[in-house]
Amino acid sequence: MTHGKRDTQRMLFGDPGLPGAGLSVAVVVLLVLATMAAAIGFLRLPDQMLGLGLIGIAVFVAVGARICQAREHHQALYRLLSRQPPP
Repeated sequence: MTHGKRDTQRMLFGDPGLPGAGLSVAVVVLLVLATMAAAIGFLRLPDQMLGLGLIGIAVFVAVGARICQAREHHQALYRLLSRQPPP
């Protein structure tokens, strides 16, 4: 029973996997929802707030880039640790 639970957790929360592996399902779903919310919010802004909306979109893109960067660092660390012999 715990083996199935681990497989589900690995699928939802991400497995470092191969170097070319993509983001986990949970991260992709959250990014899609956040993108939809940002787009709807930006489209509903009045003209006076468009400058602030552009700043908000820039912050949103920066957070997305940081998520991708963290994924790459996590994969690199996982590869380094998998090369080490067990203690």
